[in-house]
Amino acid sequence: MTLKEGLVELGFKKSNTLVADTGVFEIEARKSGIARRLGITPDIELSIEQIFEAYEISGADYFVSPDEIILPTDDIITTRVKVEKIKSNMLSFLKQFPAKKAIGVIQGNSRSVISEIYDFYRSHNLKIFAAGGIIPLYKYDKELFKRTLRYIRQITNGFWLHTFGLPMIKLLPFYLGIVGMDSVDTSMLLYLTARRRYLQGIRALQVRIAKFDECSCRGCRLLKTKLHPRSIDFFTALYIHNLTEATKISKNPMAFISSSSDRKDSKGAKEHKPTEPFESHDSGKIYKDPNGRTASDIFVETKGG
Repeated sequence: MTLKEGLVELGFKKSNTLVADTGVFEIEARKSGIARRLGITPDIELSIEQIFEAYEISGADYFVSPDEIILPTDDIITTRVKVEKIKSNMLSFLKQFPAKKAIGVIQGNSRSVISEIYDFYRSHNLKIFAAGGIIPLYKYDKELFKRTLRYIRQITNGFWLHTFGLPMIKLLPFYLGIVGMDSVDTSMLLYLTARRRYLQGIRALQVRIAKFDECSCRGCRLLKTKLHPRSIDFFTALYIHNLTEATKISKNPMAFISSSSDRKDSKGAKEHKPTEPFESHDSGKIYKDPNGRTASDIFVETKGG
């Protein structure tokens, strides 16, 4: 029995889409944090075989391609090694799973690297993508972070683009309304809930000052019953509220953007956007935009990065 089959038996709708990720970034981030406090160097390794075995057991509908985190501080040699590893991992993946089930993670510390990875994915018929390496990029240079996300959205225009990593909830309108991402992971909501933060729009309030009567969501109805603040039910109810509030932002992200320049930048973000991840596209080996340009062509024209 796969994980999804087990979930279906527990009430999970079979029609719901299940995505399996490697989890490498989260594992390394947590272990590295502990290691730094102990003054040791972490030794963490998750083999490609272990990842694929977990993917098989999951029975998921889509699988995130095993990638390497390319840091903005990586030199040319380190970056090249990581890019080749990303390609090698994808070729290994395609020996066991069809391309239609793959989510190609795009990241890089320059436009040429990003273009190379994207064109490689398209040459193997991938049609669903995700932006990765976001958190290190945001911490390194916020302007480079913005330019990189916009560029990834530009070259993937017409395909579903997910984003791994939301540094702060206030960036959700930027992701969805300005850049035009199709989806964003929800790990930030888990973090806020664990920190007892209550979302009110894009503001994260201390839950003790939240006014549950002002919200009619199921989570707040439960919170109004004065659940024990350390109980599982309390955190479940708080997470339900935060997820509901984030959904409101995703439905109308521009309502949370006050800057007129940001609103201007958002024009055209939704052009040629798919309505769902598995929308069909032309089957050329290298994807070209409506003007006949490949990602590398766009890089040469726009320069920079």
